[in-house]
Amino acid sequence: MAIELVRIDDRLIHGQIATTWINDYNIEQVLIINDDVVKDKMQQSVISMTAPANVKVKVFGVDSFINIYHKNPIKRRTMIILTNSIDAYKLAKGGVKFPYLNVGGMRFINGRTKIATAVSVTPEERQAFKDIIGLGIDVKIQMIPRDDIVNMEDVIDKDVEGER
Repeated sequence: MAIELVRIDDRLIHGQIATTWINDYNIEQVLIINDDVVKDKMQQSVISMTAPANVKVKVFGVDSFINIYHKNPIKRRTMIILTNSIDAYKLAKGGVKFPYLNVGGMRFINGRTKIATAVSVTPEERQAFKDIIGLGIDVKIQMIPRDDIVNMEDVIDKDVEGER
């Protein structure tokens, strides 16, 4: 399988991605799957500038990526970056194969509840994580490869005290 890593990180490509995840997994291309980013040329150009020079970056909407995935096999060592669990669930339900979902950052903003360090969810995102786990996909929270891993199953039904 050419998809080496599927990660949720609402910051998309940033220092941790560029210096650790891409290197640790020998990533050749990063695919950003997001319906908003695909419409934002300015954000796409910023993303392209933050990626290492030897790494291709492409942006797709969720449904268009699912269609492309089924028609064109991925040959490069690939990292997929999403901003939320709802899109990750859509990929999984759409037949995109990945046995593991890495969760990096989902900011604590209005309407979200903090469930772990750097991970806050809406009720819909919480349910999407449960649905992903229900499909047999391991969901692990880990900011950088050397950090301890937190199993999403252990925190999905908890709220961090004082942050709701």
